[in-house]
Amino acid sequence: MCGICGFTGANEADAPILKAMCDVMAHRGPDGEGQYLDQGVALGHRRLSLIDLAGGQPAHGARHRRA
Repeated sequence: MCGICGFTGANEADAPILKAMCDVMAHRGPDGEGQYLDQGVALGHRRLSLIDLAGGQPAHGARHRRA
């Protein structure tokens, strides 16, 4: 079971808030986490590895311009 969170209207000063939101979901996915903060959007996730133990998130485009 994984978890996602996010909000809009974000800026760099909101990084600790996004991290805290991810930390609250630690029980949903202890195997990985990631945050994306850019252009007013904050996204976070927690990952539980069941099959693909080496996979990573968030997934980025080829040029790392989009998540």
